[in-house]
Amino acid sequence: METLANNTLRVWQEQGRQLIPQNFAEFRRLLLQAKDLQERGNYEAAAVYAQIAANYAQLNHCGFFVSQELEQLLVKIGREAITSDVSRKNTSSHQTARNILHVSTHLANIGGISRLMWRWIKQDSSRSHCVALTRQALNQVPENLKEAVCNSQGNIYALGDRSGGIISRAKRLRECAAAADIVVLHTWEYDVVPTIAFANKEQFPPIIYTNHGDHWFWVGATISDAVANLRESGRLLSGQRRGIEAKRNLVLPTILEPAYRKLTRSQAKQQLGIDSNSVMLLSIARSVKYKTVDGVNFADAHVELLQQYKQAILIVIGAGSSNEDWSAAIEQTQGRIMVLKETKDTAVYYQAADIYVDSFPFISITSILEAGSYGVPAVSRYPYSSLACGVLGSDMPGLDGNLIRVRDIQEYTAALSGLIEDEQFRLSLGEATKIKIAQTHWGDNWQSALNELYAHVAALPRKTATLDIIDETSVGEPDVFLPSVNQTNVKTVMHWHMPLLPLPQRLSLWLSLVKKYGFRNNPLNTLMSEKWRSHYYQWRSRY
Repeated sequence: METLANNTLRVWQEQGRQLIPQNFAEFRRLLLQAKDLQERGNYEAAAVYAQIAANYAQLNHCGFFVSQELEQLLVKIGREAITSDVSRKNTSSHQTARNILHVSTHLANIGGISRLMWRWIKQDSSRSHCVALTRQALNQVPENLKEAVCNSQGNIYALGDRSGGIISRAKRLRECAAAADIVVLHTWEYDVVPTIAFANKEQFPPIIYTNHGDHWFWVGATISDAVANLRESGRLLSGQRRGIEAKRNLVLPTILEPAYRKLTRSQAKQQLGIDSNSVMLLSIARSVKYKTVDGVNFADAHVELLQQYKQAILIVIGAGSSNEDWSAAIEQTQGRIMVLKETKDTAVYYQAADIYVDSFPFISITSILEAGSYGVPAVSRYPYSSLACGVLGSDMPGLDGNLIRVRDIQEYTAALSGLIEDEQFRLSLGEATKIKIAQTHWGDNWQSALNELYAHVAALPRKTATLDIIDETSVGEPDVFLPSVNQTNVKTVMHWHMPLLPLPQRLSLWLSLVKKYGFRNNPLNTLMSEKWRSHYYQWRSRY
């Protein structure tokens, strides 16, 4: 067990060194296809292939976190394909800025981007907020976001609810931005619509990119006047690897709903049917974050601890929908490891918890913050030796100084043992964590940080596009570890974006995929346009 992390990291490093050049070669192939289409004036298909390239680079790390060549191509498409000028309807200074346009791709009821957006809009109540969605129907928008926008006297625009593809959506986004004082991007990392829409930056208000996925490759650096990183490790990587100037490279803590206890720990445990004298360890994340490493799964890492402390139990929410087999660990601990499916109703679990344990090998920062908001101390594993890998670990402004980070399983077990044995230390650390989170991530305190961000960005000279830079790759840290986080077949990426292609290119791509992967792996429904595919899946869901 002592060498598990080191052995695993060496394996991941070797895999990364092999996969990064392969991934980069595939990315280049997709980028060249997009460039060829752009040069031939087929801007719609060029934009889709550019988005496929971006999504591929996001899901299959290519040794960089931004592609200047891809950004240059998108700016060219925007300038050549959209010729109409847009007159600014608002030219307010930062002191009077009142109209904010938020841009996102697709929002769900569960997810960090959705929560951050509606909390942002709800908190920033003195301004009017509109939302533009590049790939979502109005009837799919989460109700809490609709309510927050409505209360701010704003509107929600579904840019894809008319016929047309990426270029038409970019045109509509330009129109939406004409009335805004500031544009805030919350888009998915691959979304090329804003970069195309805002290619002529002098026509538009200041643009802030909210860096939700700081460990991913993403598109939009060229058009963004500032990057609002959610944590310090993201800010460092944005400066070092995305070339974001220091004056444009900022930190805005994620906003949280204030968490007030409705139940004592004992009451919450009673409600869950748990012995009030137990010490409850809690972890909440999506199932993919509990990946088995070298045959040792997340549950195995707690067996020795739970065998030593019979009063301790571990509840893991989210892992219940995975295919991981934790039965041996559950049996060895007499059922004191409980695995549940993903749920939105987590408040009672946070209130019952004595200690929060971060998911591993992939972190879940939002869950740590939510646990800390209830006064629950947290422990997270960080097996990396380099600060360059900071984005692969847990950090947030409200956790600084209170989150316990450990290198290996021995330190992890020792830290948890200390918390189990010393109730006073456990309670005092939990309270300190809650106070720091409240001072940083709640209500008026967060609002002050937001007001400073708006003012700073509005006062900056406008960003200009950087041209004629050739992409370079790295097989150092953290790059070599990222292919182990995710690798996705290019066919899967193409299937996701194929509905956006004009019919001739869609048919051509489908035939090439059939030739390479077979008809069975490329059914006829993949030929549907996005509008018809959406109707098709809605119909299937009813039967």
